[in-house]
Amino acid sequence: MNAKAGFFADVVQTGTVLGLDANLGPDVAAEVMGGLGGEKHGGRTYWRSYGLVEVGWYRRERELGWQGEHLAVQAHRLEYGDEWLDDAVAAKYGRFGGVLMFDELAAELERRGVELVAVGGVEFGHQLYWQPDAQVTVHVGVDPEFRPGSVRKIFTAFGQDLTISFDGDHRMVWRQVKALASMSVEERIGWAERPVEDFRSWWRYCARLLAARTASHDEVPERPRFVELAFWMWDHGVTKGVYTPKEIAYLRAGFAARVEELYPELALPSHDELVGACLDHVSEPMAREDKNLVDAARLLRHGLHDTSRFDAIYEGRRTA
Repeated sequence: MNAKAGFFADVVQTGTVLGLDANLGPDVAAEVMGGLGGEKHGGRTYWRSYGLVEVGWYRRERELGWQGEHLAVQAHRLEYGDEWLDDAVAAKYGRFGGVLMFDELAAELERRGVELVAVGGVEFGHQLYWQPDAQVTVHVGVDPEFRPGSVRKIFTAFGQDLTISFDGDHRMVWRQVKALASMSVEERIGWAERPVEDFRSWWRYCARLLAARTASHDEVPERPRFVELAFWMWDHGVTKGVYTPKEIAYLRAGFAARVEELYPELALPSHDELVGACLDHVSEPMAREDKNLVDAARLLRHGLHDTSRFDAIYEGRRTA
């Protein structure tokens, strides 16, 4: 195995670079990568580029701290030689230049028993592959301008749901969701029994759209009703086998953190309840979905009555 394939396979397998992901924050990034790198600010967003590696965060409103947005490895920059190679990466893997071909990466991942799943068709000249456990996407060039067969980018944005295949008109779905918000629980249950070709995908799409629109700056009349509906859709989704309780703990915490950030006057479950549900589902060894739970819980740490349980698990998340 060459150093280049080893490095990229490690990123795909772990969703990290040298143990770093965006959710660990700017201070940890500086510690791992050896400094600030090239910085870019834009509104509440903050990016750093270390060479191949880019990390992005979002500064939450009301001084609630940083939230990770993404970590990307811009593999296409190796076309210009190894001057783009990050010093911290070179210190561990050695220096390497030239793009990595997808066949090389796929062979190394197969040797390790790491699965890659092709997602959708070709878009913007690239084919997308998904590593479900690490929640990483691999972008592979297809069109001639992107050197066909080369790895162009590896991207992490944890919590994505690439299992959703429903591709209906979001405007029509939003009208249905608005109608659902006004229904009684009995009427909602009846609505949920409508025949749908892929109920799981459809339900996840509806709930994701509802949460995204509700926890945003979008104009949403009677927003508290939509907050309540989001929690109901997740809970009912568990009864229908659409979600696992572990998934719901993550979704509820992340949604509540965003609603609290933007609309602190709205009623939400307590921080202790939401964080407790996340921590109850953290298992060992700490896989990506477990780390996601801890990171979602971190967004609510400031409202806990007792932080000792969270702090002990969070320190384990950093060292896992």
